[in-house]
Amino acid sequence: MYSKDINAVYMENVALPSTGTALAGPDSRLVYSGTTLFPAITDPVTRQNLNTAANPNISDAELMVNTSKGYTYDATIELQKTAKEFSFTLAYTHADSRSVNDGGSIAQSIWSQRPVSGDPNSDVTSYSGFYEPNRIIASVSYRKEYAKNLATSIGLTYEAANSGVASYTYSGDLNNDGVRGNDLIFIPKTQSDIVLVPNGNTDTRTPDELWNQLNAYINQDPYLSKHRGQYAQRNGLLLPFFNQINLNITQDIFVSTGKVRNTLQLEFNIINLGNMLNRNWGDYKFVNSTQFLSFQKIAPAGDPNAGKPEFSFPYFNAATKAPLTQTFGEGTSIASRWQAQFGLRYIFN
Repeated sequence: MYSKDINAVYMENVALPSTGTALAGPDSRLVYSGTTLFPAITDPVTRQNLNTAANPNISDAELMVNTSKGYTYDATIELQKTAKEFSFTLAYTHADSRSVNDGGSIAQSIWSQRPVSGDPNSDVTSYSGFYEPNRIIASVSYRKEYAKNLATSIGLTYEAANSGVASYTYSGDLNNDGVRGNDLIFIPKTQSDIVLVPNGNTDTRTPDELWNQLNAYINQDPYLSKHRGQYAQRNGLLLPFFNQINLNITQDIFVSTGKVRNTLQLEFNIINLGNMLNRNWGDYKFVNSTQFLSFQKIAPAGDPNAGKPEFSFPYFNAATKAPLTQTFGEGTSIASRWQAQFGLRYIFN
C-alpha cells in the first residue's frame, strides 16, 4: 500500500519575525530577533498596556496552509497453513511514514509541538510519529473436539516491532521562537562543536569532564553515534524492539438442539506470557531523556565563544551526581507486565 499527501494541512505562525542572528559555530540556525511581530507595549511610568486594535499584542497567529510532501507505504509478506484442527500464520511488514506534521488538538499545538532545526514555518518532512519500519506477527492454534460435547482450543500469538520513536531536543528555547523544548539538537562530533557549562552552582564539573561524560553517552546511543555533526531528525530515534507472546486457552461445552448449537465457553488468557516466565522478557523500553542538553545562554561579545550557545549536561541523578549513561530504561508501564484474564461466554447460533 502507498499513500501520498496531496493537500495535507500544516500551520505557519505568521506572527513570527523573519529576522534574527545566526549562531556562530557548526550549528548556524537562526535565533529570532523576537518571539512575535506584535509584542506587548507597556507605559514605562504607569505600567499600563498601550496596545490597540491598530497595534495589537499577538503572541502567535497560525495560518492554515497546504503541503504535498508527506507519504507512507508498507509491504507485507505472509505465510499461512490451515488444517482441520491446526492453523499457523507468520507475517512480516516493512513500512515507512513521513510527514510535515502529525496534527494536534488545536492550530497552535500543531505548529508549536513540531520539533524543528531550521525555520519553524517551513514544510520540512521527517519521520512521522507513527513510523514503524519493521513488524512481525505470528500465531499458532490447535482446536480439538471430543466426547461429543467438548472442545479445547490452545493458541499463541507473537508480535515484535519497534516500540515507538522519539526526537532529541534541547531543554529551553534556543532559537527564540517562543516555544520551549521544540529545537532539535545539533549532535557534536568533537568537543569544539559544543560549549558546555556547569548546571548551576552545585555542579563542579569542568568542561573536559562534561565533554567526556557527554561523549560517552553519545557513543553508546544507536542514533546519536551515527549522526555526529548533524542535526537530529524529528522522530529519528527508533525505540528497541519489543517481543510479546500471548496465550489463550478456551474450553467449550456445547449442546446441539436441531440446527442450533448452545455453547458455554470458558476462556483463560495470559497477556505477555514471556514476562510471566522471566521478568526481563516482554519489556517495552523507554527513553531516559530526550532533552539531555539544557540551553543556558548565547555567549556575549568579548567572550572567547561569542555567538555560540552554551549548554549544560544535567546529572541524571543530582543527589548522587550520576551522569546520564544509558539511552533506554526498563519499561515500567502495564505493557511491560504480564496480565491474566478469565472469561465466561454463552454462544447460541
